[in-house]
Amino acid sequence: MKPTERIEKSIKSYSPGAKLESFIQKSLLVILALMPIHAFLSVWLGHMVGHQAVIQAWKEALLLILTAATIILVWRDPARLQRLRQPWIFWAGGFALLAAVITLINHPPLTTAAFGLKTDLEFLLAGAIAATVASTRFVRQALIAVLAGSAVVIVFGLIQAFVLPPDFLTHFGYGPDTIEPFQHITKGTNTLRFPSTLGGPNQLGTYLILPLCLALVIGLKRRKPWLLALVAGGLIVLLNTHSRSAWAGALAAIVITLIFTVPHRLRRPLVWGLAGIVILAVLALPAALKPNGQLQYYLLHSSVASHDQKTSDTQHAASLRDGTASLLGMPFGHGLGTAGPATFHAGTTNIIEDYYLQVGYETGVLGMIIFMIMLAGLLYSLWRHAPNHPAAIPAAAAVIGISLVSLLLPAWTDSSTSLIVWIIAGAITGLKLKAAHV
Repeated sequence: MKPTERIEKSIKSYSPGAKLESFIQKSLLVILALMPIHAFLSVWLGHMVGHQAVIQAWKEALLLILTAATIILVWRDPARLQRLRQPWIFWAGGFALLAAVITLINHPPLTTAAFGLKTDLEFLLAGAIAATVASTRFVRQALIAVLAGSAVVIVFGLIQAFVLPPDFLTHFGYGPDTIEPFQHITKGTNTLRFPSTLGGPNQLGTYLILPLCLALVIGLKRRKPWLLALVAGGLIVLLNTHSRSAWAGALAAIVITLIFTVPHRLRRPLVWGLAGIVILAVLALPAALKPNGQLQYYLLHSSVASHDQKTSDTQHAASLRDGTASLLGMPFGHGLGTAGPATFHAGTTNIIEDYYLQVGYETGVLGMIIFMIMLAGLLYSLWRHAPNHPAAIPAAAAVIGISLVSLLLPAWTDSSTSLIVWIIAGAITGLKLKAAHV
């Protein structure tokens, strides 16, 4: 144990609510450890014993307990409120208040409103709780939990893609009524997309962004070859998701991570090299996307065999167009649960393939703007901590990458991604602005 850790542990043992803080930290570590396999466990246990919805709610039940425990902890130790005096937390509170008011005015069905509350606000709550109990030791343990969980996801993803039969997960309850064990890249083709232990290929691709950035930074700085091997395996799994939005988000996050991780003398050559690659790619794109070509097949998801005009791109475009029209038609919002996965419980599915438009549909234009400002505030807080903690930059890069994915997919609605990212980000921003180590 390092001297700073011994001092920190000694101070903690005499601080008010030390045991309560430890309980909250360990519970958050449980969430970080289990969320990568949450979808798999929910389907498998639901298949065996039934009541899948009840099983899926374990994290919500735990977060309610942690919320009560955090309130008691702050009551015993009011100085912790200083950790919550951050721009992103103020904006998160304002967003939650606005969402509640709009929901009360529009009074959607109680069940859908409850699911909307879970989808839109629980990861913000988890981030604030993590900030309240943050410590150097807790952040280190949290990073280990994230990397260990991602190793399980990546190894299984590789085995699923290259070894197991495509329908292997049907033995665990996967299917049309739960999660498809695999998907085709487009109708009538043989190229498959796999979810590993996540809720689908898109969710898997988005989830991988944070672990890839963390493993890359720690692997380079600490010279850990196994972490760089994890990055290589993760990239292979990411490619096999065939999630173009996740590819774009991961590329942006990894580039940002590399730019701020490499030594200063190498940053300018790296930036110029990346700029050159981008220019060459743009120049070569028209020729590469020739009709019936393989690159067109993988990038546009159009069937070279059937020439199907109803591609995923046209469906994305239709969803964005309809979502924008709905937002402009009622700019003050419809209330929580009126768009996104929560509508599965209302009998009228309303999925908008843009998380910001979904937030706008539920909480209005003002709510959408506040949510974006909150994201900017979180990035600002992580940037302030960059000189003090090496995980701050990869966490910020992951937030940027997932925010880009959210332009084309409701990325923040996937709890496996959102809870993990916001707990890590919240814990880092809750640290004191002083030297820290991974």
